Amino acid sequence: MNRLLKKTLKILVIILGVLLILYFIAFAYISANKKSIIKQVTEEVSKKLNGKVTIGDVELSFLRTFPQASVLLHDVSITDSLYQQHKHVFFQAKEVFAQLGIIKLIKKQSAVTGVRIEHGAVYLFTDTSGYTNTYLFHPKQDSVAAQKSSPEKNELKSVKLVDVRLTIDDRQKEKLQDFAINNLNMKMDDKDSSTFIFSSKADVLVHTLAFNLDAGSFVKEKKFEGNFDLKYDKKLSKLTFDSIDIKLSGHPFNLSGWFDLKGPDPQFRLNVHTRKISYAFTKTLLTEKISKAFAIADVDKNIDADAFINGPLNGGDPFINVYWVIKDAHLKTPFFDFDKASMNGFYTDEVTAGLPRRDPNSKIVISNFSGEWHGLPATSSNIEILNLYQPTLTCDLHSAFPLTKLNDVIGSNSIQLQSGDGAINLTYKGPIQRNNNTKSFLNGVIEFKNGTIYYSPRDVALNEVNGRLAFRNSDVFVENLQCVVLKNKIVMEGSAKNLLSLVNTEPDKVNIDWNVYSPSLNLGAFTYLLKSRKKNNYKKMNNSSLGDIAQKIDDILERGRLNVSLKADRMTYKKLLASNVQANVSLLQDRYLINNVSMEQAGGKMTLNGSLISQSDNYNKANVNASLDNVDVSRVFTEFNNFGQDGIKAENLSGKLTAKVTAALSIDNDGKAYPNSIVSEVDFSLKNGSLNNFEPVKKLQNFLFKNRDFENIQFAELKDKLEIAGQEIKINRMEIQSSVLSLFVEGLYSMKGNTDMSIQVPLKNLRKRKEDDKLKNEGTDKKAGASIYIRGRPGRDGNIQFKADLFKKFRKDNDKDASE
Repeated sequence: MNRLLKKTLKILVIILGVLLILYFIAFAYISANKKSIIKQVTEEVSKKLNGKVTIGDVELSFLRTFPQASVLLHDVSITDSLYQQHKHVFFQAKEVFAQLGIIKLIKKQSAVTGVRIEHGAVYLFTDTSGYTNTYLFHPKQDSVAAQKSSPEKNELKSVKLVDVRLTIDDRQKEKLQDFAINNLNMKMDDKDSSTFIFSSKADVLVHTLAFNLDAGSFVKEKKFEGNFDLKYDKKLSKLTFDSIDIKLSGHPFNLSGWFDLKGPDPQFRLNVHTRKISYAFTKTLLTEKISKAFAIADVDKNIDADAFINGPLNGGDPFINVYWVIKDAHLKTPFFDFDKASMNGFYTDEVTAGLPRRDPNSKIVISNFSGEWHGLPATSSNIEILNLYQPTLTCDLHSAFPLTKLNDVIGSNSIQLQSGDGAINLTYKGPIQRNNNTKSFLNGVIEFKNGTIYYSPRDVALNEVNGRLAFRNSDVFVENLQCVVLKNKIVMEGSAKNLLSLVNTEPDKVNIDWNVYSPSLNLGAFTYLLKSRKKNNYKKMNNSSLGDIAQKIDDILERGRLNVSLKADRMTYKKLLASNVQANVSLLQDRYLINNVSMEQAGGKMTLNGSLISQSDNYNKANVNASLDNVDVSRVFTEFNNFGQDGIKAENLSGKLTAKVTAALSIDNDGKAYPNSIVSEVDFSLKNGSLNNFEPVKKLQNFLFKNRDFENIQFAELKDKLEIAGQEIKINRMEIQSSVLSLFVEGLYSMKGNTDMSIQVPLKNLRKRKEDDKLKNEGTDKKAGASIYIRGRPGRDGNIQFKADLFKKFRKDNDKDASE
């Protein structure tokens, strides 16, 4: 073993000695021929460079490039013919080492085998007219090398750049590439006649890589590192690289592609592949505008991405396609945030071929999207963001979920979902950023099944809710919404035109048209509508966009206009019973407008309109215009609780009533009238009527016709206009042709103790009516002939007392009051 080691060491010593001898021979030769070698190298440089070359100093260097010898050029600069105009030096360097081949020197051949440049800059400049200093790359046309019919084989074996700035400034095509080369070491193999191989080791800082300055720079201020091989095809003048590994700011990438280096329209192609790269870092590799478009979303997980870039080298925007995959990430967007989000993504800057590859002609496409939104599963087959200059989003969204999970999502203080299932199938098209001036279009449906919805401002619950909410562009429709409200089965349909536009701008101008049908409706159950709405204190949502949505929903319900069209086969309200009910009601913030109400009631028909205004808690102002056509007067008085008075009650009347009623009154939240608030006019006609057991008339029997039946009096048509104010009824002169007698009645009937009535009894009543006499009115303006006048006023006991008014004092008192 020791013998083998000794032999090995002896061989190494011999080899080292030979190398030292050869080096000293070379050193001695170079030293002896220093001047001629420097002259040979500088002449060779001058011949091959087409421009003004200045060199500060020249010397031989052994130690700094050991074991190779070099000619060291100090303060080298090369300028073009128009340098004085544009002031950009084509090439400058503090030190340029021209490494020498000793054998070549001895043979008097081109001896430069390598170049090392330190502390320099290369500035390739093209002005707006198209002039460029890149012509300096071409050798002088009168050089010996250029005149040779067959060029020598390239003997340059290496190029090394240390602290060199490379700038490509094309003002005509608005391109700028700027690189700080910290260290670039290229070894070149020219053994193959058709291929030139560069083995490179690079450490470069990319300041700017802009193919269009308006669009911005790719990989701005990113460090580029890598060991890779490049191939140059001499025949095609094409530089290619296949699956080379590099790093940008420490993250690994794999590159493939090619660059045309000659030709009238040189092209390039670059394929970039990377895995597990952060979304935030990915955005910094893109231009400012593309990065801004991608900034509409944020992802917390690393992604896999592939980019394919190709285009012209001499100007114009490149064609860019980027593909990426995201799995199980938290995704933030201007609309919603998603958990467990997975998707495939695609970006291109050429949607329409032939148009400029700029932001307006670009798009982002998301496919196979799935995720969770506040616990709700969501999927989308297609999401597109078009025109990244003014981004427009087109997408679909699908989800199925328990309705209760929507409470935290909506965050509404007005609506609470207590049970049931829901499903969403929507498509959206509109601005991706909030923009009140741009229309958005939403289409699709939200379906409800077996739901329970609580509406807190009115303290009411909708049970067994089934139906769907449909969106068509900016309009919203409720379709076949069936539910049970306070034991009333309700079927509803509705629409809100232009809702999605007004919701962001003028919620108080939202009009909701609502159609309601019920086979049997208990109106008394809905007196809660008379109560003042509960005020909502909006709670702040963790997600501001959800908080905005909740507040907008509440604003619409609070401030918008709800137009309700009601149909019911049967309707009850306390004692009221009606059928074939139709009504139109507008619900505003503090009032109800009641229009075109019609119903079959008490054997006839009733129509009405009016309004109800909430003025304070438990106090509502009502105005009513009603018409009754041929209704049973007794049933009407019964069902309307004698219209809030007890002067004439349902049991006192019978017959068919036709009337027009105008009334203003105040009611409480249970629908009861405040008696003193009633102001009304009743213009009525009662046919086939009778007055039964009416005490004021029965008292007339004490004065008149004691043998006649005052308990059941039949009438001819009874017509008059009653004026009601509070608890007092003014009876205008009214003719009564009855089965007992004929008389005229007028005056005031009061429940406040102010009754003052006059009864005129014509003397022709002395003739008792025959059973077959036809009852017929003669008219209140007809002279009744000689008559007895009776005046009724409250007595000491508060009851009405009738006395003879021999001198017509009632009429004289009323005439006096009128004159005053």
